[in-house]
Amino acid sequence: MKLSRLIPALLALPLLGHDLYLMPQRFRPAPGSTVTIAFHNGDDFPDPDRAPKPENLLDVSLHGAKGSARMRNLRVEGKVLLADATVATGSSILSVRTKPNFIELQPLKFEEYLRHEGLAHVLRWRMEHNESATAGRERYSKYVKSLVVAGAPTGFYNHPVGYPIEIIPGADPAALKAGAELPIQVLFRGKPAADLQIEMAWLPLNGEATRQTAGRTDREGRLRIPIGSPGIWKLHTVLMERCAEPSEADWESFWSSFTFEVQ
Repeated sequence: MKLSRLIPALLALPLLGHDLYLMPQRFRPAPGSTVTIAFHNGDDFPDPDRAPKPENLLDVSLHGAKGSARMRNLRVEGKVLLADATVATGSSILSVRTKPNFIELQPLKFEEYLRHEGLAHVLRWRMEHNESATAGRERYSKYVKSLVVAGAPTGFYNHPVGYPIEIIPGADPAALKAGAELPIQVLFRGKPAADLQIEMAWLPLNGEATRQTAGRTDREGRLRIPIGSPGIWKLHTVLMERCAEPSEADWESFWSSFTFEVQ
């Protein structure tokens, strides 16, 4: 699929500042080196809106072929939260999840956000149940991963970390070249997540960042992402369902992001 055929990513809509993603200081560090990882919060990739609160984060970890370890030295600097990790030779996955949080949005703002994230089924449900004029009461959590490669890739790119929602690459991003496609699969509670909107954003080596919707996952939760240029890439999706605890919220959303570098 050519980039020119992709659906533009709703650039005229106001940014809602929801997305959480990881931006390592270096995606290709030297083996055994300590890397600083920035936690970015916001939709205007790669610029953060505000720093995540450290107390809201869980499982701040690095996973490699020989096991997992905690990132360390969490600290807020300006609009980002930083942490340090020592990387072993080969491919490693950085991961973090958030505690569930609650937000209530006024009807127009909530439905604007639903359109932005491609959550048409929620819009339909609200209309069919006469809730379009009511505020959106939502419980949300975020599940975030990034791939770093120290030295030669070791095939650890598709390691699942056990989150409720995960973007799993079907090929090694470290081996991709511009013009290739990256097959992905989104899993929700271990099963294929169909009909989810996937947004991609990339920062070329020399140029400005771009955001576009790449499409929607098929019945097997799969989609092929066109890699148009070298640089830093971010994939993002949201799944929303009725909350199992109506006293807590009407809806529950699960956010997933995955960052990597194409050289």
